[in-house]
Amino acid sequence: MSLVGLCSAHGSPGVTTAALVVGAAWPPGRRVVVVEADPFGGVLAARFGLGDTPGLASLAAAARPSLTGDDVTAHVQRLSGGLPVVVGVGSPEQGQAVIRDVAAPLAGLAAAGDVDVVVDCGRVGPGAGSLPLLRECDLVLVVVRPSVDQLRHAAHRLGHVGSVAGSVALLLVGDAPYGAEEVASTLGVEVAGVLAWDPAAAGVVNGSVAGGFPGVGRGRLGRSALARSAVTLTGSIAARVGATAHAGSVAGRVS
Repeated sequence: MSLVGLCSAHGSPGVTTAALVVGAAWPPGRRVVVVEADPFGGVLAARFGLGDTPGLASLAAAARPSLTGDDVTAHVQRLSGGLPVVVGVGSPEQGQAVIRDVAAPLAGLAAAGDVDVVVDCGRVGPGAGSLPLLRECDLVLVVVRPSVDQLRHAAHRLGHVGSVAGSVALLLVGDAPYGAEEVASTLGVEVAGVLAWDPAAAGVVNGSVAGGFPGVGRGRLGRSALARSAVTLTGSIAARVGATAHAGSVAGRVS
């Protein structure tokens, strides 16, 4: 199975939203977990009314070179639609050490075929604490809004991320003012896909709108442009990293 990391180069283009919606749209029948590994601290516990534990810190404390899906289950919490998540640490002081401790075990878990892992790695910059985890990923997606300021920062960071991770591509949030083909040809980089710019749906997904995250196939969210684009994107990502089942609209399960 696979380890897919999402990160940003600048600002807040929606890495957490992208990680959640990709995890929720992962191919049905495959075990998936979304791991919040932003070295500057997590937001999922606060936004969705979850506990700080179990989570990434407890997983790091229990981590060993060989993890199984059953091992990870003990550190998972679930969003209202059933998506399994490992919530991040509460502060930057904890972040770097914890991420360093879980990087290799998570990679081993994915490689062993127990579960696909989608990781929110937060912002990447000089000395970023997420680099040990990015190094282990099968694919790293740099999430960016296709605006001049964000693309400028992304262009500078792509080389650095590419020197650490084996496979790197851009993930655009929206297609204006520049579309995927124009971005790819101007910057000379690969664009893995586009998530629709859909602030209303994004607010439901990332917990900034009260009510929980029901999963991308349910209710109004399931009919949203964001959910539809996530299914298309995830099908492409899953095929690329070897998760070749057709992309679906509900979250996979760890247990």
